[in-house]
Amino acid sequence: MTALLALTTILAWGFWIPVAQIMPGVSQRSRTFYVTLGNAVFAASALAIGGGHLSFGWRGFWLPLVGGVVWTVGGYSAFRASESIGLARASGSWTPLNIIVAFVWGTLLFGELKSFSTTQFAVLGVALVFVLAGILFIVRSQDSQVGAASPVEAGSHANDPLPPAKVRVAGAANRYRSGFLFAGAAGVLWGSYFVPAQWAKLPAQVANFPLALGILAAGTVLVMATGGPARLSPRGTAVQLSAGLLFGIGNIALLGLVARVGTGVGFTIAQLSLLVNVSVGILVFKVPKPGSRAARVALAGIFLAGVGGILIGNLR
Repeated sequence: MTALLALTTILAWGFWIPVAQIMPGVSQRSRTFYVTLGNAVFAASALAIGGGHLSFGWRGFWLPLVGGVVWTVGGYSAFRASESIGLARASGSWTPLNIIVAFVWGTLLFGELKSFSTTQFAVLGVALVFVLAGILFIVRSQDSQVGAASPVEAGSHANDPLPPAKVRVAGAANRYRSGFLFAGAAGVLWGSYFVPAQWAKLPAQVANFPLALGILAAGTVLVMATGGPARLSPRGTAVQLSAGLLFGIGNIALLGLVARVGTGVGFTIAQLSLLVNVSVGILVFKVPKPGSRAARVALAGIFLAGVGGILIGNLR
């Protein structure tokens, strides 16, 4: 059962962001809203089918609901990061942070490192070096794409006081900087959102429902602040809701997984979804361009961070 939960989480989480991003011309706030709506529908269905008693106490309901708000802010940050620096780089940046933050929570709240030996702490230190080195590679992967302007971009900046290449460098540098900041926010927030639901020690389908309500409430506030969600075609709506459904499947599988193997280990296993994210980001969205130096550097960074994540995940 543990292997099935792990595989379900990896595949569902690996595909939900690419599905949400595949429709062009949709604002990130609207994407976030439709994903939260699809997730809420799935959570309500899972609760109805799976049964269980829904408690309205602070630990069993309100704290998971707050965790849902945290997820939505993280989700919006992830979408902004993917838009700015590409899905491969963005997911390669927030994933190691997810792992570190989840392990910190596991240590502080659940005592998951209490019985660690000196050798295990040494392995943890080495793993963190791998993670940080991987992040550095991912950040450096922007360099080979920032220095040259395309003919279209060069023509559009013909009257600028700076040469086109310098204009592009300045604009791209700002975009990359904000993109990595958003990815960092997603890393911290997504490494934290599920902890209240786990702490409640309820069946996954029960704890997931208030979590989904918090996610939906925050998604609604986020999109209403700009006048409401975009009106999509039936096909576009179905695609965005499907992304929310995929996230919901992965989320409820994660809650079951961390209940079995612990916060740090379970969340580390879930982050293997990065392999799916990166593959789709490079092969489908072409960011970075497949075969380019940027893509190779990004993949090298993701490999290093992945090795660190695997080392951390096996520290039990």
